[in-house]
Amino acid sequence: MVFETYTDDEIRRWLWLRAIEWGAFPAYLSQPVAPILFIFYPWYFVVLGVVCLGVIWCFVRYSFVSARIAGAVVIPVVCLKWPAAIGCCIYLFIHHQPVAAVVALVWPLVAAFTGLPAKVGIIESEFAKRIGYVSPDAEL
Repeated sequence: MVFETYTDDEIRRWLWLRAIEWGAFPAYLSQPVAPILFIFYPWYFVVLGVVCLGVIWCFVRYSFVSARIAGAVVIPVVCLKWPAAIGCCIYLFIHHQPVAAVVALVWPLVAAFTGLPAKVGIIESEFAKRIGYVSPDAEL
């Protein structure tokens, strides 16, 4: 990403939002993906899988921080989460799976609560170092 045209406030907002998403990255990525998986697998297995990935992510999220990956997934997740949820909800209702249909419909809202809490300031600081906003040896 090129931040030359961004104001300081815009950069800080970008850092803060990407840090929040990165802290619960599996849950964030699951917003458009999980409703599709509900069609092929029982919904409770998919939810359990997202939670398990979130627990594993807890061991990675501070040591591996990528501004490029975090920036690249924003638009697809934001643009696809509701069409995927609504489309899969309709499909699951038609195929007589009402519980999975309701879970698919509300998943973009519920996904935010499946991620484990993170220290957003640490991740935000790492993103700031990666994009050159602060010195690489800066401390919180």
